[in-house]
Amino acid sequence: MFVVLLQYTAPESDIDAQLVDHYEWVTQHYDAGDFIAAGHRHPRSGGVIIARAMSRGRLDAILATDPFALHKLVRYEVIEFQARRTIPELAKYADPLTTVARR
Repeated sequence: MFVVLLQYTAPESDIDAQLVDHYEWVTQHYDAGDFIAAGHRHPRSGGVIIARAMSRGRLDAILATDPFALHKLVRYEVIEFQARRTIPELAKYADPLTTVARR
């Protein structure tokens, strides 16, 4: 899985001008099953996307199509992690636990 932190690098007026297109892009990737959750950061300085497990190359290609990226309005920080435990509703996104030898 990935946590993607978006940091705005442009004035709010520039962000607002692309917001509808960005929301449509997010919806497209929810519908495709790429994204699990997304929202604004508080205070409003960017956003957060939680993406399902996929290759880093595929995620980078998806992020490159974000209208915010196309207009150079954000910087991304991508954090990859293995979801070993989740709430039941997210169990299908968890990485299976590996057997650990006990001493």
